[in-house]
Parts: sequence; C-alpha cells; structure tokens
Amino acid sequence: MSATPGPSSADAALAPEQQAIQAVMQALNTLYTDPDNNAKASANTWLQNFQQTSEAWQTANALLLASELPLEPRLFAAQTFRTKITFDLEQVPRPQRVALRDTLLTALSAYASGPRVIQTQLSLALSGLALQLDESEWPTVVPAMIERYGSNPETVPILLEFLTVLPEEVITNHRIPVDNDFYHTRCHFLLSAAAPEILKLLSMYVQASGLTSQIQTGIFQCLRSWLKSGEISAGQMADTPLFDLSFDALASDELFDVATDVVCDLINETQEVEENMDTIQRVLARLHPLRQELAAAGDDEDKVRGLCRIFVQAGESYYRIILRHPNELLPVVEAIAECTAYHDLDIVQITFRFWYLLSGALGHAYGQPEAQRFYPLYERLLEIIIRHLRFPDDPDALTGQERDDFRSFRHFMGDTLKDCCHVLGSRQCLSRSLSLIQTTIAQSTPETLKWQDVEAPLFSMRAMGAEADPRDDEVLPQIIHIIPTLPDHPKLKYAGLLVLSRYTEWIDMHPDQIPAQLSYISAGLDQAGSDVTAAAAQAMNFLCQDCHRHLVPYLPQLYDFFRSVNDKLGPDDLVAISEGIAHVIAGMQSSEAPQALMQFAQPLLEALNQVAAQQGAGKDELRKAADRMEQLEKMLGVIGSSLARHLPQACGKTCEEAYAVLDRMLAAHGHVYFVSERACALLRRGLSFFGALAGGSLVPLLERLATCFEQTGFPGYVWITGKCIDQFGRDASLPVTAALQGASDRVNAKVVQLLDNTMPAEMGDVLDDYMHTSLAVLQSVPAVLLLSPSFPHVFRATLAALTLLKTETTATALDLVLAIVGHDSLTVSRIQGDATPSETSAYAAAIRQVVAQHGFQLTSTLLNGLVTQFSPEVMPVVVTTLKVLTGSFATEMHAWIPPIVEQLPTAYVPEKDKQAFVQRYMQALAGNSLDQVKLAINALYAASRKARERTRTDRDAGPSALLDR
Repeated sequence: MSATPGPSSADAALAPEQQAIQAVMQALNTLYTDPDNNAKASANTWLQNFQQTSEAWQTANALLLASELPLEPRLFAAQTFRTKITFDLEQVPRPQRVALRDTLLTALSAYASGPRVIQTQLSLALSGLALQLDESEWPTVVPAMIERYGSNPETVPILLEFLTVLPEEVITNHRIPVDNDFYHTRCHFLLSAAAPEILKLLSMYVQASGLTSQIQTGIFQCLRSWLKSGEISAGQMADTPLFDLSFDALASDELFDVATDVVCDLINETQEVEENMDTIQRVLARLHPLRQELAAAGDDEDKVRGLCRIFVQAGESYYRIILRHPNELLPVVEAIAECTAYHDLDIVQITFRFWYLLSGALGHAYGQPEAQRFYPLYERLLEIIIRHLRFPDDPDALTGQERDDFRSFRHFMGDTLKDCCHVLGSRQCLSRSLSLIQTTIAQSTPETLKWQDVEAPLFSMRAMGAEADPRDDEVLPQIIHIIPTLPDHPKLKYAGLLVLSRYTEWIDMHPDQIPAQLSYISAGLDQAGSDVTAAAAQAMNFLCQDCHRHLVPYLPQLYDFFRSVNDKLGPDDLVAISEGIAHVIAGMQSSEAPQALMQFAQPLLEALNQVAAQQGAGKDELRKAADRMEQLEKMLGVIGSSLARHLPQACGKTCEEAYAVLDRMLAAHGHVYFVSERACALLRRGLSFFGALAGGSLVPLLERLATCFEQTGFPGYVWITGKCIDQFGRDASLPVTAALQGASDRVNAKVVQLLDNTMPAEMGDVLDDYMHTSLAVLQSVPAVLLLSPSFPHVFRATLAALTLLKTETTATALDLVLAIVGHDSLTVSRIQGDATPSETSAYAAAIRQVVAQHGFQLTSTLLNGLVTQFSPEVMPVVVTTLKVLTGSFATEMHAWIPPIVEQLPTAYVPEKDKQAFVQRYMQALAGNSLDQVKLAINALYAASRKARERTRTDRDAGPSALLDR
C-alpha cells in the first residue's frame, strides 16, 4: 500500500469523514494482514501521522462507537483519543472540551463488558483530560465517576480501571503540557482530596457479598495504585478492613499474586519507621503466622517466591530498627534465612540485598550484645551460600546456558559472602571454609572424594579474598599451605590457583613463600590449553604485581621460564604473564630497568623479525606475530613513560632497531587487518616510552603509515598518524614538519577517495579516527591543515562524519567544526600561538573560503541533526557552533536559515514550530543578540523533542503494540 492511503475513484463521492474512516481501515488492514514489511511500516507511519491531524478526533469517535467493527480499528480509536489528549488538546476549542469528556464517558459505558484494553485506553484518555480541565469544566471527577459507574455491578470494573490508572497517569505522564502551579492544584484536587473517598469505596466493595475474584483483583490493583502514588498512606489503610483482608487474601490461590503485591506495597509505605510504628506492629503480627505457610509451601515455588518477597520487603524496610526490636523482628530475619536456603536460586537471590543492608547495621554495632544475637544467622548464611556454590554431582546435567548462568550467579553469591565477613570477620569466615575443605579431605578417600565438595569452599575463599587482612598469620598461612596439597584434579587446581591470586599481598609480606608458589604456578602453566593455564597466568600476574620488589632476584629464572612458555600458551595467558613481568621491571632502579626490559623484549622482537622475513607467512604465523606485538604493547603500557626521562641516549639506537623490525613487519604484512591493529597499538606505546628518542624514526614511520593507509584504508594507520602529530607536532623540526605535512596530505587524499566510492556509514571507523587526527593537526600544527589544498576535502569529510549514527564520532566531528569556525584567526584582535600576522590572515581566509563553499550544508546538517539524530550529550556544542556561525557569518546565515528550516522533516518539527524558530532567529539576528539566537535554537530543540517523544510513544504504544499487551 502507499504511504498515504487515499480514496479510490469509487469512494470519491463519499463524505470526507467517511473517506477518512475508510483510509484508516485500509491502513489498519495493511498493518495487520499484509505480509510485506515495507507496506506495514508505511501503514504504521501513515496512521501515526493521521493521529496528529485535527480530523482524527471525529474519525476516532466514529470508529470507537461502531460496535460492529473488529477490535483493531476500535482499539486504534481509543488509543488515538489518549494520544491526542496528551499532545493535541489545543486543537479542541475550550468550550468543546466538556463535550469531549462526555463523549469519552459515553464510550466507556459502551465498553463496560470489555475488552479491557479499550477500557484502559479510554480511562487513560479521561485521566489525561481530567488533569488538563479546570474545576469549572469538570468540577467533581472522582465523586462523579463513582456516582456514574459505582452502583451497578456491571460497571464497577470500569470504575476500578479508571481509578487504577488515574494516579499513574497524573503522576507519571510528564508529556501532558500543563504548567507547574496548575498541575499541583489539579493533582491535589484529583488525588489527595479524593483519597479518603477511594479508601471508603474500596473498603465497601471488598466487604460486599458475592464478589467475583475478578472484582477482588481489581480492588487490590486499585489500592496498589493509590498506595504507590503516596496518596493513601499505610496508616490510613490500616484503619480500614482492607488491611486485614489483604493479608487474608494470601490464603486464596486466585488472589495470592495480587495480595502479595498489595502487602509488599503496604510494607514499603511504612519505611518511615518512626512515623509508622503502630502500623508496623500490626504488620509484624500478621507476618509471624506466615512463617508456617512458608514452611508448608514445600515445592510450590510460586508461593515460596511470594512469601519470600513479603518477608524480604519487611526486612529491607525495617532493617534499621531490627537491633532495637529483636524479639519482634528476629522471626522475620529467620524466615528470610529459610528463603535463602531454598533450592531455587531465583528465589534465593531475592534475599541478597537484605543481608547486605543488615550487615551494615550490624557492622555499626559490632561486638554489642544486641548484634551478637544475629551472628549465628550469618554463620548459617555462610554455610548456606557455600552449599549453593556447589556444582551438581553431574555437571553434564546442566545445559551450556545453565552452566554459564550458574557460574555468573556464583559471583553474585560471593557478594553475600562478603556481607558475612563484614559481620563475623574475615578470619572466622575463611576459617569455616578451610575447615570444610579439611573435613572433606579427611573423611574421603581418593575414590570417594567429590571435587565439588572441595571446590565450593575454595571458591568462597576466593570470593572473600578482598575482605581478608593480609597481615593475618592464623588462617591465611593454612590456606596458602593447603592449596598445593589439594587432590590432583583440574577443577581443584583451577580454583586453587585463583585463590592464590587473591592472597598474593600476604605472600608479599612472607617472601620466603615465593619459591614454592612460583613452582606451583609454573606447574599450572604446563597444562597448556586448559582453564588451569589461564588461572596460572592470572596467578603469575598478581604475584608479580604484588611481590615485584621481591622478584627482582628471580628475573633470570623468570626469563628462562618466559622463553620456554612463549610457544606453548595462548595469547591471553602470555599477555597476563608479560604484564606481570613488566610490573617487576617497573619496580627496578631506573638505571637497571631498561636493560631488563630489552632482555625480555628481545625474544619477542626476534620472533617478529622471523615472521616479517616470510613473504608467504600463513595466518597462524601472523597471529603469533600479532600476539608478540600485544605482549610488547602490554609491557610498555605497564612501564609507561616514567622511564623516558631516564633513558640514555644510546636507547635512541635501540628505538631505531626496534622500529626497523616493526617497519619490516608492516612492509610485508601491513595489509592484514589484525596485524595493522596490533602494530599501531604497539607503535603508540613505543612512541610514548621512547619520547624524544623516537625522533630519529619519526620521518620513516610517517612515510610507512601513509603508504600502508593508501594501500589498505585501515583506520589504525590514521589513528597512529594522529598520535604522532599530537605528540611531536608542536615543536617539530623542519624535516619532521615536512613529513607531517606529507603524511597528512596523503591521508586526506585517501579519505577523499574512500568517500567517493563508499557510503560514510560503511567507513565509520576510518572517519572516527580521521576526525581525531584532523583535530590533532589543527591544535598542534594548524598550518598543516588550514593552508593545505586538502582543507576543503577535510571539511567535506567532517560533514560526512556528522551524518553517522555514532555519538563518539559525531562529538569529535562537532569539536573539529567548532574549532574551525571559531578559530582565533577569525578574530583580528587575537593571534594564535606563535603564528605571524600573515599566517593568521591566511588561516582566516582559508576558513572563510571553506565556509562559503560548505556553510549551507554545514548549517543544514547541524539543524537536521539537532532535531533528529544527535545525542543530547552533544547539543551544547551544536548550539555553540550555530551561535559562532551566526556571529562570524551573519549575512550568510540570514540567507541560509529559512530554506534549511523549511526542509526540516515535519515529523520532527511541526510547521508552526518551524515558523516560530525562523521568526525568533531573524529577530535575534537583526538585534545582533547571540543570547537570543541561543534561546531560539533551544526552543527549536525543545519542539523537536516533544515531536520525537510523540513519535516514540506512537511507536511503543501503537495499535499493534497495544494488542500485544
């Protein structure tokens, strides 16, 4: 179907109203039945646009009252009323709004028997209307609705539906355009003043005879809405029969879920405990019998979950007073502990936040008698969590997804173990985990031992490691000593090595343990290709980080080990080990560290050189070369630039030799993407490490980068070119400046070529790095950019980058645009940096020329982005850029703005808002007021946000979405 359904020739004689109805029906039929997705999208767009028209009021009314029609058009009509009351009520003259109200009330009566989805939309529409009418137009909203619908059992459901959505719509629908003073007055009138009558009504209904479960559910849902809005307090509810009846309803299978929600909301509303002590006492009196219900629920997971929610809500709401009222609240805590011990981990996790909150309260009262009363519960909690950590006897009983979920959840449970440490102390908790391991091993033979029984407490030790005191000499030594003695099972070796990683701070304080732990870790690294290897690499990394001052004498041993594992382990493990060794080197004396670094770097460079010499190197060899570069990058990253000022001049030769290896690698294999990425990352670290000593390699490096980018178009080469310019451009010698100019021009030419043959969205990474590089050029060596023949092409690429749906790229491109159009050279009174007056004039002339060529497109891109796709994060830069353009190019902007605004999409900026913006902007321009320009732009943006919000609402809650509810 077309984007805008229209009447056929046979329909031409029909009245306009009938034509509109048929067009809507045609669009809805396409939306729900046409298999063509493009046709569906077109129909949906047409319907959303139709909803914005003034004619939609009458069409929606006709469709809504046509009871013979299918559900879809009638639902569309109800949803249209709700949308238009939210966004378009100004289309209805004020004298006609009472008639609109009566129309909706009549329709609501007509739908008393359903369907509920239409009842809901009409109730929402009436609620939005009630908020916008004043007392003269709708003087008694809630009483009038009760009088109209409250006495007939057939209409009570729609009354309850309206009363349920009223607080939600009034409080949460911020799109309804009313000013604050009117809103607060109307909100008090609709909600606060009506709350006592609502309580009275619901209390009467809930005690009526012959209630169906549907009506009872509606009563409780309505009560929830008013409780959550804060208009009905827990104390007010407690003074009515609704209080006890809510708890009584927990005994009903049909009402259990909604009653659970009501009780939880009630308890939540008593969080201001000092103001609600009387109500809290009544709540606790009703909670205590529920413990028996919890115990009797057994495998009824739904019932256990509901009761768990209630107890946890009470615990979280009253945790601050638990120590003051232990007799009343200890049973609640014990019930929560029973829920934590339940077999369903989805239910178990509901309790975790409570244990965290209570641990904080107990921590403040550490050692006090009232706190000690709760310690046994945390001792029990510790053992419960360790039991939950245990893998099943048959790991294959879990699917792959279940296994992954369980592993993730174990870390979540680890946080609760830390809560136990906060209450009991880490020594006691770790001692208990250690005892479980010792007891299990002592009571088992190699044949009967189950690794799961040892691994779970081992994992708990790892989880609690962050809470352990590294100065402890009671439990930690036993943990460190027992790990190497664990049964020879890969799962236990893996867990043991990860535990060791957690306690390397203790080893730092006991360096005599280093040889034994190095041996244990090295043995783990021998099991290449397994999880054990990864754990061993992590352990080595942490050992080196925390014990680096003690490991310097072990460097020869580490070097032999390093060379032996380089061809055995995977890349992640090698990077972890390289990082650890770098920490040892970083802690050495500055006079010794460079030589040590070179010793470890040499075998990596040799490996690179070998691959670089192979013209036909296969993918595996290239992958290994990339891994070696990543190892070098990680080592330099750890050591950083701290050694740069201590490096002797002789290291300049080392830099040239190292670069020569990398240059050969790029010459031979720079066309392989992953090689380019790793090489560029390593170059960045190398330039930072060697600093000024890298100057001798800079000219050939820039030549190589430009050549590689011309051959491949890979973004990494643009990125590292920008880093070179940023680091060396400001104080560059003439040869380096010439090299920077040459590399920059060649990169510019290649980007232009790519743009001529590729859509911007398909080269997003290149444009992103190109924007950063161009900005670095402008800030460091502006002449290289502004006085280059390529400057107009750079500007054109920047406009292309502004069209990308990537906030980071857009932000950088906007920064570049603002830096250009707001350049100091355009202000005669300011001279930038060391630039001469003639250079400054040349800069200004170049900028004015490029804005003259591309300013219309720039302004159009900025305004279109402002009202459509730009992220709110970049709006301040957009507004500032438009202000700067207005100040520096007023004549041009006067001519550009009207046609640009005329072309802005109406779906994002309605015509009236376009006209208002142009008028305000032109007035600001005539008055030479940039502040008024800013206000005009902000008003345009606000209008677009309102229109986009409407579009989003239509998309998320359109006809098809409503049917899915």
